[in-house]
Amino acid sequence: MSNTMSVTFWGVRGSYPVADAGMLKYGGRTSSVMFQKEKNGKIIPLFIDAGLGLIEAGKKIMPDIFSGRCIPRLNMFFTHYHPDHTEGFTFFAPNFLPQTELNLFGMSTAEKDIGMILRDRMTQPLYPIEYKDLKSIRHHHVISDGETVYIDADGKASPELSKDAAYKIQVMQALAPAHPQQGSVYYRISDPDTGASVACIWDIESRYGGDQRVIAFAKDALVMIHDTQYTDDEYQSEKMVVQGFGHSTYSMAVDNAVKAGVKRLIPFHYNPSHTDQKLDEIMASIDSKGLEITPAREGLQIVL
Repeated sequence: MSNTMSVTFWGVRGSYPVADAGMLKYGGRTSSVMFQKEKNGKIIPLFIDAGLGLIEAGKKIMPDIFSGRCIPRLNMFFTHYHPDHTEGFTFFAPNFLPQTELNLFGMSTAEKDIGMILRDRMTQPLYPIEYKDLKSIRHHHVISDGETVYIDADGKASPELSKDAAYKIQVMQALAPAHPQQGSVYYRISDPDTGASVACIWDIESRYGGDQRVIAFAKDALVMIHDTQYTDDEYQSEKMVVQGFGHSTYSMAVDNAVKAGVKRLIPFHYNPSHTDQKLDEIMASIDSKGLEITPAREGLQIVL
């Protein structure tokens, strides 16, 4: 691994997981994206969302944690707390190591932080163990619109830039109706050493022609990962009404990426009913408007 930032997709599906022979190319696990960078000979991971893809990410980094190649202080940022963004946390292997320290970041909703949300999920009779029984040390942080968080080479989080900063995380919070009920949080992850940045924009119901807040937030990012749960036909259908569900179309994603001056768009948070064949057809039909488009799929890694 080089000291440049990379992003790996471990879960790319929205709403609920799917296990289907016709969905193996793109994958059926729910949303989880892992950033990695190496500094001082150590791997520094950063996680966005804890869908079922997080389970595979945890398995991947365990050998490096045991060998000392990966720092044991891990940072995880949540866009929101729906099951497809939290259901993998319980089975995240580093949670069962006493040497693991987790910084968990997310918005406050219904007067609860991320720790309270996860604690409420892991209660009897729904789970065999409770949140307090996990071996990891966990810290809970409430974030809100306009904040910036830096992660250093030891995994420590701070609002101040340090000389050994590994990541810069900027926060944009969008309230309902961007995503129903509690809204969602979007992140811009930057490499302080190179300036390369990735805009993470999912679980958003954008608009045709672009969302001006998203466009400003993602301005000149190298990569935009954007919610693409619906085709235009699905979004505009009178038979199955999905407007108001809090998700975007492929053309909405293209509009935001083009107007933000983004170099590469990565469609993400796929409709759980879209098979590999359907997704192939969609990707072939996208009007890219000059963008480089790389569809997200499980295991895809992009080095920036």
